Amino acid sequence: MTLLNVDIDLLRTFLTVLETQSFTRTAERLLRTQPAISQQIRKLEETVGTPLITRDRKAITPTTTGLVVKSYAEGIIGLNDRMLADLVDAAPSRIRVGVPDDYAAVYLPQLFRVAARRLPDTEITCHADLSRNLSKRVANGDLDLAILTADPDTPSLHVVSEPLVWVAHSDFDLSQRPLPLVLFEDGCVIRDAATSALKKAGTPHRISHSSDANTMIITVINGGHAVGAMPRCTAEHAGLHQLSDDVLPPLPSVDISLMVRDRANPAVRELALGAIAALSPDDVAPDAVPD
Repeated sequence: MTLLNVDIDLLRTFLTVLETQSFTRTAERLLRTQPAISQQIRKLEETVGTPLITRDRKAITPTTTGLVVKSYAEGIIGLNDRMLADLVDAAPSRIRVGVPDDYAAVYLPQLFRVAARRLPDTEITCHADLSRNLSKRVANGDLDLAILTADPDTPSLHVVSEPLVWVAHSDFDLSQRPLPLVLFEDGCVIRDAATSALKKAGTPHRISHSSDANTMIITVINGGHAVGAMPRCTAEHAGLHQLSDDVLPPLPSVDISLMVRDRANPAVRELALGAIAALSPDDVAPDAVPD
């Protein structure tokens, strides 16, 4: 007999749908989108091989199999929540989190929501730095966890892949040569990717502005002083004008991952799992965080 593992998030979603009698209210409570909730219910039904709920205008009702799953789910979720309560009791008074400045506005809000729910009494201290520096600081024990651009030579937990995009003011003169660039300082993976792409294409360029702060880079771009390169999620969050694919050489994607300190407190690993679940695409389930 082949054993299947049921994702506990699917069980929690199932119970919450039955409790709220609404996919919309379930999405609000679990900090997800309504389509994601529908997808999770479908996944759970695919796992058990039969429908679990029926819906009409008045109610969402469990099927016969749904009642069985509901009974087991309540026990599983109860054990899970009691375990987490014990972890919270043993949680450190402070967790040190690192993140590159250009990822902060995009990814920290979700991590903070997870921390507020799972570690409500723990102080979260945040440190901005380049990904390469953050990975060293986690390895040295100076940080408990970090969201960063993955380095293939450094073990980390994959969260999501993001394409890099060129950004500039809509009126920027792209015919300028050498092309002025605004990028993070030396050591930034994205800086290396952008300059390598231009060199490969034979496009003359120069670094006209650099900074360790994303707000400064955005200011230069909005002022029409230079072209930048950044993850699409960062560009969209900042409302920057993205250049079409045929204007400048194509850029690669970057893997955004989460790195956890060796021998971290169990509460830190639990926060990492929750952060990966919150930050990953809805159809990606996180693997276990290694000890």
